[in-house]
Formats: sequence, C-alpha cells, structure tokens
Amino acid sequence: MIAKIPEAVTNEFMKKALPELQLYNRNLKPIPKKEVYFQTFRQGTYLTERNGKSHPSTLADVEKVVRVGNALSAIDIPLPAVAARNINPSTSDLHSTKIFWNNLSNPKKAISGFAHNKETMKTLIQMASALAGDIEKLRKTPFVIGGICPTSPLVWPGPGLDAMITAAEEGLITRTIGMATAGSMAPMSLAGTLVVHNAEMLSFEVFSQMVAYDAGRKGIMARMGCSSSILDVRKGYYPVGNPEMALLNAAAAELAQYYRCPNVSAGA
Repeated sequence: MIAKIPEAVTNEFMKKALPELQLYNRNLKPIPKKEVYFQTFRQGTYLTERNGKSHPSTLADVEKVVRVGNALSAIDIPLPAVAARNINPSTSDLHSTKIFWNNLSNPKKAISGFAHNKETMKTLIQMASALAGDIEKLRKTPFVIGGICPTSPLVWPGPGLDAMITAAEEGLITRTIGMATAGSMAPMSLAGTLVVHNAEMLSFEVFSQMVAYDAGRKGIMARMGCSSSILDVRKGYYPVGNPEMALLNAAAAELAQYYRCPNVSAGA
C-alpha cells in the first residue's frame, strides 16, 4: 500500500495545475482578486455565549456564526466555524453548507463548500449544480471542494481520497491541509516537519491532476494548505498561536508559491 511517484511524473503533472485562484459570490459572480483572503476556520465543537457559558454547537449556532462572518468586512469567506452536533454527523456538513449558502447575502463574500467522503461529495455537487444551473455551469464557476487532511506521516485516508477523486473527475476543486506536528507525527525539527508536509502536499496535488487527466480534464485547481504546529511535550497536546506554528505556516505558504499553487495557512 505504498505509492512512490517518480520526479519526472511529479514535474509533469504539477505543470497541469491551474495557478489562478478565482472566487465567486452567492450569485456566482467573480469577486475582486486579492493577494491574501481571510476565512473562518472549521470546525469548532463548542460555542461560548456572551455570558461565558459554553455548550455543544448546534445547527442554530452555525447560522449565528455565518451571519456574523457575512457582516464582518475583514472576512472574505465566512465558512461555518462550528459543527452542528445536534444532527446526524453523516449529514451535518451538508446542512451547515445549506445554511452557509442561504445566509451569504454580502456580494463581496465568497461561496464555498467542502466534502470529506464520496457520498457527501456527490450530494454537494448536486446541490452546487442546482445553484449554478447545471454541472457544466458549475465547472465554469467551480466553488465546491473535495479532499481531506493527511494522517501524518504520509498516509491518505480512504474516504478523503474518494472525495478528492469525485471532485477531480468532475473538473472541480481539490484541497488538502497538512497538519504534520513536529515532535509527534513528524520530526522534532521544523525543517524535518516541512519535508513531511511538502511530500504530502505534492503527492495530493499530483494525484489530483492524474485523476482529472484520466477523466479527460486538462487541469484543475488543487489547493495546498497547512495547519501544522509542534507538540507540547509537557501536556501532550497540539497548541496554536505559538511561534513554531507561525514559522511552519509561513514556510508552507512560501513552498506553495514556489509550486504556483494557491495555499491555505492557519492563523491564530
């Protein structure tokens, strides 16, 4: 179950990737291009109210946070920042996506949709095709994404790959966000962690283009991403907001620029 991709094959298929990132609003009109876009991060499992009390997030909370993101001038893509834990997990993402789309009234905000397995991706494509008019119009204004985060080091979960394959075959967008953690799932050194991260990103990018090419597509948008940090060895957890996380994500963005790929980096 180990796949090795020769350098020549990697170079060949990396050239097929579409380097230009275009985002669309709820009416599928292009929004102005920027060097950097800001989006909310998915997916919290609790919501803290103004009184300081926290509770497991619900579908109603999804609508709250989307409406806030829709109103904030600093946010370009107001993704559902919490998960709806009061409904079936297998359909939670689809219900949250519907709420996101229905509350995206600001024409300056970008629409998006993401799926982590094949069945959810198929349904998401049907939803997006209905919004666009049909699948051909969706391919011209792609905004739904299939993919998954790798399990470091160098392992791709099957359901996420199925979602990526489904999206790539339709000529839509694929994306992965690496979370290689220095000191646990990756080497202790930041340089070593970046090597693991880069291998994961390149393998996903190349495989996405291979699938699209096999389905008769010339090239698709495959986005790289990074949310890597370093293990807190005293407490045994994954912290955010630390200097190492900032360095890893900045370096990952530089690597993505080198490969001419749009990149998503975590902030804190």
